[in-house]
Amino acid sequence: MSSEFAIRVDNVSKRYALFKTPMQRIRGLLFNGSKKQEYFQALQPLSFDITRGRFLGIIGQNGSGKSTLLQLISGILLPSTGSVSVTGRVAALLELGAGFNPEFTGRENARLNAQILGISGKQFEQVFPEIEAFADIGEFIDSPVKSYSSGMFVRLAFAVQACIDPDVLIVDEALAVGDIFFRLKCYERLERLRDKGCTVILVTHSMDDVMHYCDQVLLLHRGEAVFLGDATEAINRYYALGHVNARKLINEDAARLNEAAAHMTDISNEVEVGDAPAWPQEAYIDTTQREQTGDGLIECVRIALTNAQDEARQVFHQFDTLRVHAEFRARADLETPVAGFVVRTDRGVIVHGRNSGQCGSPVPKRIKDGQLLRVVYDIPLDFSAGEYLLDLGFATWPTLLFEKISSSTMAEIESSSARHCVLSGAASFSIVPKGHLGFSAQPFYGIANVGSAVRVSIVG
Repeated sequence: MSSEFAIRVDNVSKRYALFKTPMQRIRGLLFNGSKKQEYFQALQPLSFDITRGRFLGIIGQNGSGKSTLLQLISGILLPSTGSVSVTGRVAALLELGAGFNPEFTGRENARLNAQILGISGKQFEQVFPEIEAFADIGEFIDSPVKSYSSGMFVRLAFAVQACIDPDVLIVDEALAVGDIFFRLKCYERLERLRDKGCTVILVTHSMDDVMHYCDQVLLLHRGEAVFLGDATEAINRYYALGHVNARKLINEDAARLNEAAAHMTDISNEVEVGDAPAWPQEAYIDTTQREQTGDGLIECVRIALTNAQDEARQVFHQFDTLRVHAEFRARADLETPVAGFVVRTDRGVIVHGRNSGQCGSPVPKRIKDGQLLRVVYDIPLDFSAGEYLLDLGFATWPTLLFEKISSSTMAEIESSSARHCVLSGAASFSIVPKGHLGFSAQPFYGIANVGSAVRVSIVG
């Protein structure tokens, strides 16, 4: 293999024989190649090269083949087809606690793992102070690792692998266990290793980490390599694949709903403000079968996610505008409507929420039974990159309260509102950075951009 490449993967695949009973497994071992044998293809044939000193990210949904590929590269598994060539010493952090004897102390496990990687004797004694300092677990270094927390495990394991200056370092999701300060310390070490010519392979579900650190990204999906290249494009495709099932459902609903919409007519309402905005032509989501909480006097019937140009989207760039179209059907005569939304992170943290009253939007004073109401929410996506959930709600206020709402207290407003429909997790969407270089990759810290400013001056 050319010295230019640290890793060369040539037509590598992996499949496993499936056995339903122990007896079937024995027959499979004795009579290899049975025509009735069932197989699971964990990894489809793929080929790629990684040059020295590169930082490769591997991403994909659970079960896409990421860990299988890493085990093939590190030599733990043999490929079913093809070959893997690796130049130099390979250090791999594939599973929490892997390679550690729970009865040994941290020091003894560090020595054992270093010996496996070709470091022993005086070399280990020279490098151990650095391992001990990096792990930073204090006196626990001389305690059996069975008494360690998961964070202590990963600290010691990473310290051993990273402090021996490997030629190739493979990290599979292990850093997700550590606290934010240790993770930053680890990534600083990874960048130092890369500067020395070490090739780093990182498997993670943190798209922020992928964007900030990876030179190249391999995207796997159901055992197939679907993309290898720029981090931004890989992340875009990763999020798009995550929405494939949703788009399939949307397209199936579209034909039926479009046909039904052709026969819909809005009931005249002499107090309705303005003309209803046009519904986007692209596919949308039927919500009539979704669980909706409230008194049932309002039902959300369909929604659609678009950009500001009304083009269907579920993946957006930071600072784009998400436009949410929603239609609600009234099941009774009601007073002044108020429609709102809440944006949550994939972990449920509320990032932002607002309703038509807070926006000062014009609304009809009353709603008649059977009327179809169309709501459009425009949401500037001044949020960090990631995946988000959208909740929608519809309530009404007494008309007399609405007419004097600017002089009403929040207690009066909240106690007088009637919540008719709440649709939690109405849709999901993803935000990716505008670029991967400079501050376009991270224009601010935290979840949301609040329009802050910083000035620097010389005063003397």
